[in-house]
Amino acid sequence: MKRLLVALLSGLSFLGYSQSLEDTLALRNFMDGIIQTHLRDKHIAGATVSVIKDGRILLKAGYGFSDEKKQRKVSPDSTLFRIGSISKMFTWMSVMQLVAEGKLNLEEDVNHYLKDFTIPATYEKPVTLHDLMAHTPGFEDKVIGLFGRDSTTLKPLSEILSREMPARVRPAGTFASYSNHGTGIAAYIVEQVSGMSFNDYVEQHILNPLGMNLTTFRQPLPTSLKPHMSTGYEYKGGELKAQTFEYVPLFPVGAAASTAVDMTHFMQAILGNGHFKQFQMVDSATLALMESPAHRHHPDVNPMRYGFMDLSQNGVTVIGHGGDTFWFHSLMVMIPSRNVGLFVSFNTNTGGGTYLTVLDQFMERYFPESSLRPVKKFSAEYLKKFAGAYRGNRYAYFDITTIVSLFGDVRISVRDSTALRMASGENVRYLVPVDSLTFREEHSSKVVAFKRDSSGNISNMFVGQLPIFALDKVQGLRSLSSQTTIFLISTIVLLCVLFYWPLAYISRRGYQRTTSYSSVSGGAKWIAWLNYFLLLSFYLGLMIVISDQTDIVYGISGSLKFVLILPLICILLNVLMIYQSLNMWRSGQVKLSSRWYYLLITLVSVVSLWQLNYWNFIGFHY
Repeated sequence: MKRLLVALLSGLSFLGYSQSLEDTLALRNFMDGIIQTHLRDKHIAGATVSVIKDGRILLKAGYGFSDEKKQRKVSPDSTLFRIGSISKMFTWMSVMQLVAEGKLNLEEDVNHYLKDFTIPATYEKPVTLHDLMAHTPGFEDKVIGLFGRDSTTLKPLSEILSREMPARVRPAGTFASYSNHGTGIAAYIVEQVSGMSFNDYVEQHILNPLGMNLTTFRQPLPTSLKPHMSTGYEYKGGELKAQTFEYVPLFPVGAAASTAVDMTHFMQAILGNGHFKQFQMVDSATLALMESPAHRHHPDVNPMRYGFMDLSQNGVTVIGHGGDTFWFHSLMVMIPSRNVGLFVSFNTNTGGGTYLTVLDQFMERYFPESSLRPVKKFSAEYLKKFAGAYRGNRYAYFDITTIVSLFGDVRISVRDSTALRMASGENVRYLVPVDSLTFREEHSSKVVAFKRDSSGNISNMFVGQLPIFALDKVQGLRSLSSQTTIFLISTIVLLCVLFYWPLAYISRRGYQRTTSYSSVSGGAKWIAWLNYFLLLSFYLGLMIVISDQTDIVYGISGSLKFVLILPLICILLNVLMIYQSLNMWRSGQVKLSSRWYYLLITLVSVVSLWQLNYWNFIGFHY
C-alpha cells in the first residue's frame, strides 16, 4: 500500500499537479508540518520561516524556542537568527551598487582597488570582481581563524586579509571554488571605494532604507538588539546545550543576524526589480545582470550567478544563498518567474542541511516535476569510465587542514548497465545517463555531469545544484586508499619497533652470542626507537589536541604548536638512522637480517615523514 501511495503521488507530480500558494491556510499547515517534524526528529530548539509572493507576506512563523531554558518562543517579527553566508548577498549588492555608479568595474584587476595588500600574480590572468562574484578567483580555502571565541579576534578587514591571503591554486575563471576570503576582499574594496566602513555602508545603503531595523552585521550585537537574539544550541548527549554568541572576524561574509520578516524586505527588493516601497536598492538592469549566469561548469548543470547561487530544480529557476554557522543554518531563495521568496533558519547544530530538505519539500508541493529527461542506454563497460573517487576542490592546499579533504570523497561505482551508484558518507543515490557525460537521479531531474581531460579521461564531476565548486577525480597517491595503506604500514612498523627490541632484550638477557656477527648496536636501536616513539607521540598528540575538530577554526592552540615540533625532531633522527644504516652495510659486521630490518624501518620512517609533509604537518603551516 505504501509503495502504491508513493507511486500515485509521484505520478501526480509528473503530471504537474501542484498546490496554490494563495491558499495561505494550506501553506501554513504544510509548513507547520514539515518544520515541526524536523524540529522533533533532529532535536532542533527553534526555527523561523517567511514566504512571500507578489510583494505580500503569505506566511511568517516561528517554531520552538529561541531560549529553551526560559521557554521563550521564536517570533518571526522580532527574533534574530544568524544567517551565515546569506550575509554575502549584502556584500554583493553593495558591490553592484558601486558598479552601477561607475565606481567599480567587474572586469578590472582587483589589485587596482587594493591598498594594504595585493593578490599575487601566480597566474597570468588577473583576478577580477567578476571572478570574486562567481567564486572563480582560483583561491584555496582557509578555515583557520574563520570564527572567534570573543571580540578580541575582531580586526580591520585589511589586517585580516593581509595576514590570511589565500594562495592561488588555479587560474581565475576556470573552476568555481566557494571562497569566504574572496568575498572578504570584495567587502574591503567596498570600504576603499566608498570611503566608509562596511558596516556603515551596508546600513546606510541597504538595511536602513529597506526598513531592516532588526538586521545587523555588528559584533557584539548593539545593546538594543541583544534581547532579541536567539540562543544557538548544540544537541549532544541527548540534550540541548546553549552556546555563546559566535564571532566571525571576516564579518561581511557571515556575521549578519536578522529576522524572518526583515528578510522579506530584502527578498521583495530583489523580486521587485530592485525596488522596495519608495527605495531603489539597485536599478533593474544591474539586478538583471546579477541574476544572469556568471560561470557554468557544464551546459547541463546550474550556473553560478553574480553572487547568487543557482538552486534551480524541477525546471524552475531558483536563486538565493544558504548560510551556516556552527549553531545556525539558514536559506534564502527566490523564484523570479513566480515572484516567490522563501526564508528559513534553524538555531541548532543538527539543522545543518535541513534547509535544503525544506526547499525540496516546498518545490515538490508548489512547483513539482513536470517531466524527466529520457534515459539513454550505454554499456556497463562505458559506465566504468566514471567509476572512482571524486574530491571537492574547496579546501586548504597549504596548511594543516588539508588532510580534511581526504575524508569527504564522493565515490562513483557501477550498479549495472543502467545506472551509476553515487555514495557520499551514508547518502547513496543512483544516477541514470541522459547524455554521454550527463546523468540525473533515477527518480528526479537533479543532474550530475562529468568532464573529460585533454586525454579523453574523466577528470571532473559537477553536481547540478552546487555550482559553487567542482570535484576532481583522485587516484594514485592522492587517493584515500593509498594514504590509508601508507599510514597502516607506518603504524605496524612503528609498533614493531617500539615493542620488539625491548621485549627481545628482556627475553635474551643471560644468553651468550653464538655467531661472529653482531646485532644492531644499542645506539642505532635507541635512535630508531626514539624516532618512532616521537612519531607515535605526534599521532596521539594530534588526535588529542584536535579531538574536537571544530576547535581549529578558532585558531591554533599552544598545544598544537608544541605537537608540530615533534616531526621536526624526527627529521634529525631520520638523518641519523640513514647514517647508521649506511655504516652497517659498509662494515658488514652486522648480520644480514638485522641490516635489512634496520634499512626497512629507516625507509618506512622516511615515507612516514613524506606523508606528514604531504599533509603539511612538517613545519608550522597555519
